[in-house]
Amino acid sequence: MLKDKIKKVITEQKDRLKQINWRSLYSEKYSEKIKVSASHAFRFISSWWHLLLAGFILFLCLYYPLGAWITNNLDRNTDYEINTANTKQSAGAEMAAFIINREVNDKLWTANVPFFFPSYFLDNMPNFQLGMMNATSNVVSSLSKRIDSPIINHEETSVLQKAAELLKYDGKIWMFSPSNRFTPVPSANTQYRKARKNLIAFNQALNSDEIIFYRRPEDLAFILKRINTNLKKSLEVLDNQVREESTSWTDFKADDIFYYNQGKAYAYYLLLKAIGHDYKDILVEKNVYILWTKTLKALEDASKIDAFSIRNAELNSLTAPNHLVYLAYYMEKAQNINKDIIQALQTKK
Repeated sequence: MLKDKIKKVITEQKDRLKQINWRSLYSEKYSEKIKVSASHAFRFISSWWHLLLAGFILFLCLYYPLGAWITNNLDRNTDYEINTANTKQSAGAEMAAFIINREVNDKLWTANVPFFFPSYFLDNMPNFQLGMMNATSNVVSSLSKRIDSPIINHEETSVLQKAAELLKYDGKIWMFSPSNRFTPVPSANTQYRKARKNLIAFNQALNSDEIIFYRRPEDLAFILKRINTNLKKSLEVLDNQVREESTSWTDFKADDIFYYNQGKAYAYYLLLKAIGHDYKDILVEKNVYILWTKTLKALEDASKIDAFSIRNAELNSLTAPNHLVYLAYYMEKAQNINKDIIQALQTKK
């Protein structure tokens, strides 16, 4: 009897278990867990996504302004000493090489940096550097030219000519041609470094007596004429900007024009200071050494104009300055003094 009852109970339990839909129970149980897990995962990803996005925005906000602030360096130092240890060499060529080395190697050349550099958004420093290189190119080109006879002998003229040509390279070129964005070309940095090597080679040849640097009044007069022509162009640009925009509420080009031309004035100060050592005897002989120091002082004063914000205000304004006019005054002063020096150099005794 007992055995039959046990058997009957087991059979009934088996029938009940068979009637249960185990797949349905499993799906309901675990589908709910999956939903909960997915919800938690989504919240986790969502919270981290916002965190990452906020971190990226914060990085950009710090990377560009802070990086640009660190990079920005308008060096107007006028206390550089001229190396006069070897009188055979050209102090002017050495100064040109020094300017290139300082702006391209020691500092970042900011005029051609791509968008992923923090200095991409700088405009004052790039314009200042472009102005410096324009003046340096003009002086080196002047040294490589001939008047009645070459400044250096015929065999080595190509050294300065190569440097002059390389310095004419567009300072805004990074890797690709401006006319075709898919054509790779040398960067301005590369070309300027090559120019510096040519200038150093020129002085090395002078030092080893392979060539002779002919110092004549006509050569110095020619250099000053080329500088004055360049200064005249700067004065025209400054004058046009003042005449056309000084009455405007805002002038967003004023600082670009100011720093480009101030870079010119500063480079001319350094270069003429060096060239003065090359032609010191001629300046004394022609009785223009005092005038030479005056033109250097005018260019130095132009280089030292510094303001938190460059203004191109109305000329009769009582509250706002016009920094473009200040700069033009000193550049024109240097130009006029140069005219007197040129006249004295061209006068035959």
